[in-house]
Amino acid sequence: MEAAIRSQIALTLVRGLGPVQAKALLTHFNVDEIFHADRKALQQTEALSDQALEALLRFSDWKRVEEEMLFIERNHIQPLFITDDAYPSRLLSCYDAPILLYYKGKANLNAERIIALVGTRGSTRQGARCTEKIVSQLAPYSISVVSGLAMGIDTVAHKSALQNELPTVAVLPLGLDAVYPAVNRPLAREILRSAGGLLTESMQHNSGEAYLFPKRNRIVAGLSDAVIVMESGIKGGSLITARLAADYGREVFALPGRPSDVKSQGCNALIKQHRAVLFESGDEIAAWMGWEKSALATTPEKPTAVKKKMPPTALSTVEAALLDHIHNSPSPTIDQLKEWTHVNPQGLAAALINLELGGLIVSLPGNRFQSI
Repeated sequence: MEAAIRSQIALTLVRGLGPVQAKALLTHFNVDEIFHADRKALQQTEALSDQALEALLRFSDWKRVEEEMLFIERNHIQPLFITDDAYPSRLLSCYDAPILLYYKGKANLNAERIIALVGTRGSTRQGARCTEKIVSQLAPYSISVVSGLAMGIDTVAHKSALQNELPTVAVLPLGLDAVYPAVNRPLAREILRSAGGLLTESMQHNSGEAYLFPKRNRIVAGLSDAVIVMESGIKGGSLITARLAADYGREVFALPGRPSDVKSQGCNALIKQHRAVLFESGDEIAAWMGWEKSALATTPEKPTAVKKKMPPTALSTVEAALLDHIHNSPSPTIDQLKEWTHVNPQGLAAALINLELGGLIVSLPGNRFQSI
């Protein structure tokens, strides 16, 4: 199993080898055979460009592969390869689906009904209220909520799902060592404590290039049965997600707004161009999708998620030392922690994110940390 995971991670690191070529290659080889295949065997598949073929034959970055394997093992992250049974089945119909995902959480990525709620980062109060209302109205239909953990509508969507005790999955642009944006790390912890999850195709130590954000949007779109655009300007990531959803054969809904409202211009344009279905309530969305309310929706008592912090015995030596320093110091900075522990930056970042996700510390402005 470790050999297969090692090859799966390595395959994502081959320069010029995108998911389309990788999937074509996997129709000819098992993943653990690829790095042992010779030039002739690889050429005969006709799956690779010349650039990707040369990069695959010369691949040598096994050190980074080992670092990633150690990171996912220590942080209880589940790698999901495209041939795994647990891989999100809806993504399999997407031509550019990621071949490898990293997942942490309890939510079922193959739940019966999954919706994506997206919108502008600079949401209005009206947009936030409408998002809360729609999630509440869809709750009786036993949905799961997907969004991108960004500020604005994404944040409201995740919080509303938690308030209605619905599973919610945050699809991240960066790796699980750097939940982005930092201000939403407490929300990410709440998602993990509930029946939710965090999902990404990015490895740790990612520098955050701009192209990762639209790549994230394709996962949001492909993971869902329907994408609901709550509020959007005439340009923005939400419209990219809507376009991708339509390309993947997903339903797209848009909430109409006043013509004078610049933050509704994107939604109005989608409706006017017949690229989205106009809706005004969650029940309208459910009716269009052919969903019926769950029998459990009439049950008066709902189970309450038990919130647990990471037990001290689950901490590594570095994490335990960090927690002790943070607990006994007035909001130390990351530079102070580095000086006290003498841990390399990568190890320090991994330990801090594990403590945050475990609900033991919280990050503060100015790269400071405080114990909970």
